[in-house]
Amino acid sequence: MPTSQTWSYTITHIRILCHDICILTTPMVRMRLFRRRKFVNTSSDVLFFSTHIFIHHSSIAYNQ
Repeated sequence: MPTSQTWSYTITHIRILCHDICILTTPMVRMRLFRRRKFVNTSSDVLFFSTHIFIHHSSIAYNQ
């Protein structure tokens, strides 16, 4: 096989390999980002409810 054909063959395989890697890793990256975003939302909700309970408790203590 001449050198130019070998190079073309190699480039084609590299492109196919990169494409396959992208197809396989994209869902994994999206799931991790979704989990992280869900965790951040959950943490924000906990912080919100904790703050709300603290303020409510403080207002009850102040009124007594």
